[in-house]
Amino acid sequence: MGFGESVATCFRRYATFRGRASRSEFWWFQLFGSLAWVVTVVVASVLWLAAFEGAARPTEDPAINPDSVSWGPLTGAVGVVLLYVLVIGVPALAVTSRRLHDVGMGAWWLGLLVLGLGIVLLALAVVEGQRGANRFGPDPRIVRSVPAPA
Repeated sequence: MGFGESVATCFRRYATFRGRASRSEFWWFQLFGSLAWVVTVVVASVLWLAAFEGAARPTEDPAINPDSVSWGPLTGAVGVVLLYVLVIGVPALAVTSRRLHDVGMGAWWLGLLVLGLGIVLLALAVVEGQRGANRFGPDPRIVRSVPAPA
């Protein structure tokens, strides 16, 4: 599975936490999410800096004088980050869940993210998936290699 096919599959299965995902599907979508994050940070930073444009004087401290902040760009910066979370974050969690299923583990392992142990999930994503069907569904490598009926 290539880059474009992986990204399309993850968006097609936007919030599908059932089934299995191959390593290539997972890693290509992680690359896409990382590239999208770089763009998000650049856009949000530009908007954030525009919100606090002007000389930095104590009278213009937003904590002292909230009128010194341009709230439109600041709201836009927060909106860009929230948009990223909705557009990329949800399918990223879904593909991670499906990747865990491929190695025979439940999606409950996503709870490691809350504990700040996401590196464990990345290590598990490197592991080769179980061959053949498992309790979460058919092997994604076999399903993908079967030609579609004409």
